Amino acid sequence: MNFRIPLRLRPAWRLLRLPILALALYLVLHPALAALSATHGFGSPDGMSLPYLAIAALEVVLRIALLTVIPAVLVYRVITRLLLGEKPSAAVSSRANARTDSASPTP
Repeated sequence: MNFRIPLRLRPAWRLLRLPILALALYLVLHPALAALSATHGFGSPDGMSLPYLAIAALEVVLRIALLTVIPAVLVYRVITRLLLGEKPSAAVSSRANARTDSASPTP
């Protein structure tokens, strides 16, 4: 299946694809952790298992990313795009090109 994003929607897709994927992964892992918690979590007669601990650690990392990192990056990208009118990487490269294009005196 060939999935193509229309040209006018690509900037929005680039901005939102990682948060959407992280949210989808979190929504898949949360029920899995709940199911593992019933059999291998806290208070289990066999103790906590390695899969439970691994999924719990991954879910904690995803929660931190969804609550702090992703909103901070989105706000940075939106403000940068509003202030500069272009991508941050393009702004940095255009400044670097301006410095290298200027004539420098040779000793």
